[in-house]
Amino acid sequence: MEHDNQSTNYKQKFIDSEHKFDTIFELTSAASKIINSDLIILKVNKALTELLGFSAEEIEGTRILDYACEEHKQHWHDLQDALWSRKLPFFKLDACLIRSDKSLAWVNVTTILFEDEGETFGFTVLDDITYRKNFEESEKQLKASLNNAEQIQTKLKENERRLTRILETMAEGIGIIDTDGRITYANPMAQKILGLEQEAILKRTFYDNSWQNLRVDGTVLPPEEHPMNITMKTGQPVYDREIAVQPPDAERFYISINAAPLHDDKGNIVAGIGTFMDVTHRRKLTRQKDEFISVASHELRTPITSLKASLQLLNKMKNNPSEKMLPNLIDQANRSLDKVSILITDLLNASRFNEGQLQLNKIWFTIADLINDCCYHVRVAGEYTIVTEGDFNLSVFADATRIDQVIMNLVNNCMKYAAESKEIKVLIEKVGEKAKVSVMDKGPGILPEKRTHLFERYYRADVGSIQYSGLGLGLYICAEIIKKHGGQIGVESEVGQGSTFWFTLPIRS
Repeated sequence: MEHDNQSTNYKQKFIDSEHKFDTIFELTSAASKIINSDLIILKVNKALTELLGFSAEEIEGTRILDYACEEHKQHWHDLQDALWSRKLPFFKLDACLIRSDKSLAWVNVTTILFEDEGETFGFTVLDDITYRKNFEESEKQLKASLNNAEQIQTKLKENERRLTRILETMAEGIGIIDTDGRITYANPMAQKILGLEQEAILKRTFYDNSWQNLRVDGTVLPPEEHPMNITMKTGQPVYDREIAVQPPDAERFYISINAAPLHDDKGNIVAGIGTFMDVTHRRKLTRQKDEFISVASHELRTPITSLKASLQLLNKMKNNPSEKMLPNLIDQANRSLDKVSILITDLLNASRFNEGQLQLNKIWFTIADLINDCCYHVRVAGEYTIVTEGDFNLSVFADATRIDQVIMNLVNNCMKYAAESKEIKVLIEKVGEKAKVSVMDKGPGILPEKRTHLFERYYRADVGSIQYSGLGLGLYICAEIIKKHGGQIGVESEVGQGSTFWFTLPIRS
């Protein structure tokens, strides 16, 4: 009798383990498939059908190479041959697939082998890197039932080890909760995203009072709206629900959660599985783009409005021009047009950098001569003094127009953010095999927490309560120009003592 009970327990554990695997296989956002030694696709999940645009019935029974771009087939075939003949798994093969609508999907492919009832199968994960939204890995399906307790126990342990290995290498966080909401399992990625060790996580519930869960708009997320609570109460899966998490002593982060319930053989909900990924960067980028569009609209509207007003006045007096007003209106129109031109140039430059299209026209030139030429208008105006020091004979092989743009941007920033510092010092040095140019002011300085963001795209600095105009692209463009030359760019600053922006260029061609 004990032997029968033991056999029943092992069998139930195996069924539960297989149910967990199937649920996770369908729930994960990583496109996955299982193939046999003939490279025939035996099983696919929902994510793979969405990636390729075909149904599971259409895909199963075909070969993944049937969807591959022609130029990638041979390399993929060689890796498959090594996989099956020499048992050499391959990881992150960069490959191209053709979807049902003939569009291309770029994927990183990982394939490993596993044994099941004496037969070898391949488990493949295709990480969609076309839009950088989905992450990799899925699970293998647990199969087969054995006839006696000893065989079931051995198979169960083997499957649990395999499942654990998959879960521990997934790029998504995975958590399992019981009916009381207590976390019973968290994989390494979940620990990394949450910033907690396994021991600390297992002492928590999915809605722990020590952390604050928020809606994406920043308002408090009620417990009943949490995706894990919804799936446990309704028995329905929840997909791609985004929430914010505010730890007590750390920066707020955002996660996208998929959740599904686990049922016993009687249909009762006994646990819940959640997969989640950190989407903080995606959320910040979206917010930055929204803010940038708003700022760009405002920055363009101001000079265009001024230009329009000047042209309207000029139009009214075209038959009877005023000798006093005409020059002023023309000057005003030109200044407004210059501002629009600068904004458009920044936008085009940022777009070229983003698409990798910026070309450099390098020549030999003396840095000191370039500084004197590009800052001539500042010296003529007389409000600011530019003092150049250091090696006046130091030459570099670079794009003079682009370096002129960098120096002018740094000098203009001194006049903009350190307006009371009437002397701007430019130091030219040879440091090893590089030329170093430093632009220094005696302004208010920059707070440490702001320095790390200065060269980011769309970042707009402020001093105190003053918000300065601009698109937040100037220093980003400077940084990209210097990187394109193989140099470095940085800033040193002390609050109340001023700032030094510097960059380096290789001296050799």
